[in-house]
Amino acid sequence: MSTPFDTPQHSGSTRTRLNSVPAEGGSGGGGGGTNVDTQRLDEAANALVELRGATENADNGADDDCLSASRGLNKHSAGGMAEAGSWATAGSLVTMDVRWGSQVINLKSLLQDISDKLHTTSGHYTSTEQEEQARQHSISTPFG
Repeated sequence: MSTPFDTPQHSGSTRTRLNSVPAEGGSGGGGGGTNVDTQRLDEAANALVELRGATENADNGADDDCLSASRGLNKHSAGGMAEAGSWATAGSLVTMDVRWGSQVINLKSLLQDISDKLHTTSGHYTSTEQEEQARQHSISTPFG
């Protein structure tokens, strides 16, 4: 599975270069500036949303399998949870399934947070560059 960070893909993408005007007279401001490919940030954020959905599907499959196995173990014993005389493994499967579900909720929350932050960062870079370009265009020069 490839990610938006694997290989450079510059055709058709929006590239933002902060501080795009070089320093006058070679002083201050440093050299190359910061290049940010906002489309790649958005692609990464969208990939995380897709991963979040795939995590949900994996969780649903694990839930179904654990509950099915627990029911199967209990079917061949006195029934109920381990306290009622059924297989102790059945109760342990349910306990682990609950723990798994908790971890999946945490993972999905983390993926969503990162995705939101990538989208926000992309938006900030874009608006900052637009503001800087507008500022540069508004500067009048003696040459017209």
